[in-house]
Amino acid sequence: MIKTLAMLLIICLLASIMMMNFILIIPKFGSKHFGAPDDIKVMMSKLPDKPIWVNIIGGLIMILGLLAIAGVLVWAIVDTVKFHLTFQQAFLRFLILFEGYKLFDIIFFDYLMLTKLKLPTKVYPETSGAKGYDNFGFNAKSQIVRVIIFFFVSLLLAYLLTVLL
Repeated sequence: MIKTLAMLLIICLLASIMMMNFILIIPKFGSKHFGAPDDIKVMMSKLPDKPIWVNIIGGLIMILGLLAIAGVLVWAIVDTVKFHLTFQQAFLRFLILFEGYKLFDIIFFDYLMLTKLKLPTKVYPETSGAKGYDNFGFNAKSQIVRVIIFFFVSLLLAYLLTVLL
């Protein structure tokens, strides 16, 4: 359980680095592809383009972050098989990883950073006054869908790693 929580902590730290990358370095890409409210997406799209080298650095940070998260998931899979976790233990591990990340995403990114602190307005004052900053549930439907999908992905991984192997 401690190992699973450490994996979740690493995933959340990596996601935080990537979120800061989206806000500070590649805001147009981040707002367009990673869940900003519609009015903020429009405002961010009107920002002046950053130099190409800035976008390249931001893209590299994003790719490295995604690879690192994939590495943590590979670690979780290998560790599950290596230590012969039961179906219930494996299911709980992946449920904690996926749903724990989703809970972190909703509370830290959507609620705290976006709607309470309005962090993007500190960097991009042009977005001040956007109604999206006051709409905590702007992506509730997609979040609920992901929570359900993550539950079934956790079940599937637990089954594949414990029953079939």
